Amino acid sequence: MTTDIANLSTGELVDYQPVSPMELELIIRELGDRLESAVPVLKVMWHERYEAERDMISARAKAMLSSKAATVTEKRAEADLAALPYRLTFDLKKETLHAAEELQKALTAKLYGYLNLNKVQSAAYNAGGFAR
Repeated sequence: MTTDIANLSTGELVDYQPVSPMELELIIRELGDRLESAVPVLKVMWHERYEAERDMISARAKAMLSSKAATVTEKRAEADLAALPYRLTFDLKKETLHAAEELQKALTAKLYGYLNLNKVQSAAYNAGGFAR
């Protein structure tokens, strides 16, 4: 029995269909645990994203202040070029964070689906007299 919900190397969701109430319960618990354990990871990712943004802003401001260009437009262009490596780092941090948040949303939606399935399955067992 495989209960992998996401391929950790690619982040894509695995199409797994539980076939028994126990497997369904296991999947619900696993999804809940994964969503919970992702919170500190996302917090670190948010911290890194803001840190990269501060570095980019700082590099751009320093480049503007030290620029010898004659006009403000030239100073801005020079500062933008000087801060480009910081911009790339910042964009990569944002991209990773957004991907992680989208995976969280997908896992949450899948969890709600399994919870609904579990509710329907429980109602079916109770209606059929299997719960007695």
